[in-house]
Amino acid sequence: MALNKRQERIIAMMNDANEWITGKELSKLLNVSDRTIRSDMDAINRYYDENLIESNLRYGYHLNTEVFRTLDIELAEPIPQTPHERCVYIIQELLFEKNELNITSLQDKVFVSEYSIDNDIKRIKKMIEPYPQLKLVRSKNFIHLEGAEESKRKLYKDLLAEETQGNFLNLNNLAALYKDFDLLLIKDILEQTLDKHNYHVREMAFPMLMIHVGIAIERIIRRNYIQTDRKNEELKQSQEYKIAEEFFHSVAKKIRIEIVDDEVALLALLLMGKKGTNYTKDLVSMSHSMSSDEIVEGMLEIIHNDFDIDFCQDSDLKIGLKMHMQSLMERQMKHVEVSNVYLQEIKRKYPLVFEMGVRVARYLEEQLGEEINENEIGFLSLHLGSAFERANLSGKYRVVMIYPHDQALSNMCVRKVETRFGERMGIVECLNFFEEKAILRIKPDLILTTLPLKHDLDITTIQISLFVNLEDESRIFQALNLLDKKRFQKEFQEGIKGMIDPKFFYTDLEAASSEDVINFMCDNLYEAGYTPKDFKESVLKRESMSPTSFTYSFAVPHSFDVLSKKSNISVAVLKKPIPWGAFDVKLVILLAINEEDRYMLKMFFDWLSNAVSDANRFATLLESKDYNDFINRIVE
Repeated sequence: MALNKRQERIIAMMNDANEWITGKELSKLLNVSDRTIRSDMDAINRYYDENLIESNLRYGYHLNTEVFRTLDIELAEPIPQTPHERCVYIIQELLFEKNELNITSLQDKVFVSEYSIDNDIKRIKKMIEPYPQLKLVRSKNFIHLEGAEESKRKLYKDLLAEETQGNFLNLNNLAALYKDFDLLLIKDILEQTLDKHNYHVREMAFPMLMIHVGIAIERIIRRNYIQTDRKNEELKQSQEYKIAEEFFHSVAKKIRIEIVDDEVALLALLLMGKKGTNYTKDLVSMSHSMSSDEIVEGMLEIIHNDFDIDFCQDSDLKIGLKMHMQSLMERQMKHVEVSNVYLQEIKRKYPLVFEMGVRVARYLEEQLGEEINENEIGFLSLHLGSAFERANLSGKYRVVMIYPHDQALSNMCVRKVETRFGERMGIVECLNFFEEKAILRIKPDLILTTLPLKHDLDITTIQISLFVNLEDESRIFQALNLLDKKRFQKEFQEGIKGMIDPKFFYTDLEAASSEDVINFMCDNLYEAGYTPKDFKESVLKRESMSPTSFTYSFAVPHSFDVLSKKSNISVAVLKKPIPWGAFDVKLVILLAINEEDRYMLKMFFDWLSNAVSDANRFATLLESKDYNDFINRIVE
């Protein structure tokens, strides 16, 4: 006799939860009696003739994952279990799947009463209050979302940011998914191997690398090997191959796995990143009219068009997707299907990320003429979710929270901090105690602790209360402002030093007019190949419109519309002040900036606006004796 719908839901729910659940909790979720739950558990185990559901008088029920993996069970969609999860689910359905939802059908899907759905509708209305153009409308037994497309996309992106919020690639969370080995131990082995070879992997790329490593080891343990045609003698001579080989040998000593040449080759190619494409043919273009580069660009365009999320500048994502396309084509050609230990985790906890994966998979099916299964969608979602998290955290300060084990109070503390300061910082990890090794691995900009803490690391540390009062907020605010100042100073120092070349720095320059100075400085840049021929003409044209001189005896001439070939800030300290517009000028700063470095202009003018508000500080620049003296004074 087949399982009924409720029993299928029980298996799905227990797989989602991945922990012990009491019969009382299940009975409330499914709106049935404890006795019915006991009967369902017996029926499930009899149906599969296996002890799929384990029971314990104290803890309740638990899904036996070992047995689950051996059974061919097709799970229903993950069930949103908390009110917030249901609200996000409903919004997602209204945004992407259906124009309107039938409330009765919705109750059956999420296993809650009409009363619960009514409360969810109230919560959603509250959630969309910051979007005045959006309105949740109920008409009899249906609900739909009204409003501008732009507002709907903004709502989606904000929910997506809340969904990931620094936890999407949290290695501690990911490690819990592996039952047969310790992913954090594997991470330590990889880091030690990389250090031994003095090989650097970018911090933001490391979590995705560990995801691939975890999947590879899981495959090896289960003897679900993948064969690749991309290994060759040239690849085997590379440093990356030697690192990958040594890494797997070190892992084998700890958890007794086989050394699989194909997995070594795949890890070596991953370490290589973009360089890895030099070792292999483009498997996409070999069987299709498009190249893998064109396919990846199409994927990013779909994301941009459908979700208004621009990943076009994310080189890590482009490389990752291109490498994934190669592996995908290899699997499709060999008719190999791989399991994805992360699939249910993504579908359950990150449905909006998974939605992006689904859209990209549809595009791939159209272009490749191949069916993309859920496991593959899960892999694509990992790449996209990681890219979104990188984009969402870029520019934010990385913060570690240290608090005791009182989970309820601690969660409240974290939420208050994120609500108040989420736009400026991201909590990348929460710890119950301070451990120097862990902190050095995370490399945070700031530590927030609810416990008294002293350490020798050069990391700003603020003690706050679990209740985050106004005094705590003030301390955090001041710490972030100080970090802003340090960040600006560091970026400005690095940028300005690279832009001001000693050979275009002049002291005691003699000139009779502003035109003399501009001619001299522009001619030198042109002769050195820094600027095009019409650059000087554009600078003079800009001056004729309105002189670029300011009080405190300086001028900042720049091109009207002609970009330089190579960015440079040319500086002249004049021997004697000369008339320049309404002021006498002694310091001339000529800006010659190309397209790539336009961001430096804003940084320079930010510095300038601060400098001119301090007459004494600016006056010291006019006393600069040489290039080094000027640089030291400008970055003070």
